[in-house]
Amino acid sequence: MPLDESKNVTEKNTKATERQIQSVQRAINILNCFTMTNSALTLGQISNQLNLNKGTVHGILSTLYQNGYISQNGNGQYMLGAALFNKACLAAGTRQSMCIDRGHDRLLALSNQFQLNGTMFAMEEKQLRVIDTTEPTNCPFIVQRVSPQISLYDSASGKILLAYLSEKERAEYLERMPMTPFQKSFEDKQKNFDVELYRIRKNGYSEEYDALFTGVSALSVPIFNRYHNELFGSVSLTGMSPMIKKRRQEIIAALQAHARYLQDCLRF
Repeated sequence: MPLDESKNVTEKNTKATERQIQSVQRAINILNCFTMTNSALTLGQISNQLNLNKGTVHGILSTLYQNGYISQNGNGQYMLGAALFNKACLAAGTRQSMCIDRGHDRLLALSNQFQLNGTMFAMEEKQLRVIDTTEPTNCPFIVQRVSPQISLYDSASGKILLAYLSEKERAEYLERMPMTPFQKSFEDKQKNFDVELYRIRKNGYSEEYDALFTGVSALSVPIFNRYHNELFGSVSLTGMSPMIKKRRQEIIAALQAHARYLQDCLRF
């Protein structure tokens, strides 16, 4: 094949690739039009938002519809399809696996550095579930959990979750929360708890002394979804109270650095 002809073929293939990439990007842009506040959109609304002609938008929507990524309601408005929900469920499991894969050795290093137990939690249906644990080597005292789920109101990581729930969800939880002898009314309970949860959001960490039983304490920090600022889970260190109190600020800083590492390297 002559050199000029070969060059033309290469240029055509490059342009074809660019067109394919552009069409994929446009499909992604269409999916990104749907938000919590705009879950159903008309063809015209999508076209105007992306500054694309209706014919192009309709063609892409039709392809997405045929593959289950777009659906239509009774008014003919477009909505996200069930296929995306199924993929989202897979993604949640993938993120957890990646957190364990990327974070386990670093969490183990923190366990050995401070001689404390490390635990990573993931949020599932407004609950925290243990997805990874580490124990320090050559430590005479080990904290063992008997359940993969934890109580929210009396644990450091549980209060992390409560701190980032919506006001309505927090109020609903508080109505079910057991009273302590020092809380004479629901109003007292809510006021005290709201102050503590505000402090957690402001400072970026949670602490619980005598967490599992007397003499055992824990420090915990949140792990966020990097782009949407949603809570993914938490990571904590637990051990003897004197050890926690002695190196409290150092432990908090190390946990926060670990959480940032997970958010940055996973970019979820």
